Amino acid sequence: MAEPRHWHLVMYDVSDPKMLRRVHRLLRDWGQPVQYSVFRVRCTARQVAQLRFLLIKLVAPDDRLAFVRLCTGCMSRMSVRGRPIVIEESILPACWVV
Repeated sequence: MAEPRHWHLVMYDVSDPKMLRRVHRLLRDWGQPVQYSVFRVRCTARQVAQLRFLLIKLVAPDDRLAFVRLCTGCMSRMSVRGRPIVIEESILPACWVV
C-alpha cells in the first residue's frame, strides 16, 4: 500500500539574497508558489523529511522555515483572493511534495 500524501504549506524567511533564490528554486521543483515565500506541496511524510533536510542545508541558523500540514477539510475551504491557484497534477513530478 502506498504511503499517503498530504498537502503542506512551506514558508520561509531567508535573509541572504543568494540563498533566497536557491530556496525558491528548490521549492518550485517540489510544489506551487502561493506567494513569494509560501509554497503548497503535496507529499508523503518521508518526502517532507527529505525536503526539510534539503532546505535546512541551504538556510542559515537564524533564517526561518515552517511546514504546516493541511487536512483535506482545510484544503477544500482554502480561499484565494485574486488569481486562482490551479492544481494540474498531470504536470507535477511523481514525488511531488508544499
